[in-house]
Amino acid sequence: MTQDDGELERFFKEYERYANLGEAEGTASLFAEVFLAADPAGVRAVSAAQLGVGVSQRKKLFESLGSRSTELIWLEQRPLDDRYILATTKWKVGFDREEMKELVLESSFVVHRSEAGPRIVFYLAHESLMDVLKERGLLPVGKT
Repeated sequence: MTQDDGELERFFKEYERYANLGEAEGTASLFAEVFLAADPAGVRAVSAAQLGVGVSQRKKLFESLGSRSTELIWLEQRPLDDRYILATTKWKVGFDREEMKELVLESSFVVHRSEAGPRIVFYLAHESLMDVLKERGLLPVGKT
């Protein structure tokens, strides 16, 4: 992991902790009140309330598939200016399954640094999570 003063690494370690807890409110606190979320299907504006619902649904899905942990395994930072940073990350999701022990997902974030602390203003999932789960045989092909 690359570091400047360590602020961004601590920020994403907090994100990791909330992801493992399925803590919707904590996760939402790391994002701007409204942010952009993108994946291969397109881009959309998302509110903190919508994010909270999504975090809860994702946690339930992952638990039903035998997920036991999510770990930040790579963080690269690139300042865009004095307030914004592009953070590229890789996350390892561990499973209690014979057919698959782990899954690595890449995502990028634009993080705004302010007096209130860092907040995610743009999130990019490099792959469709549901498509990856289907390809790995963890979800039936017809499920969305």
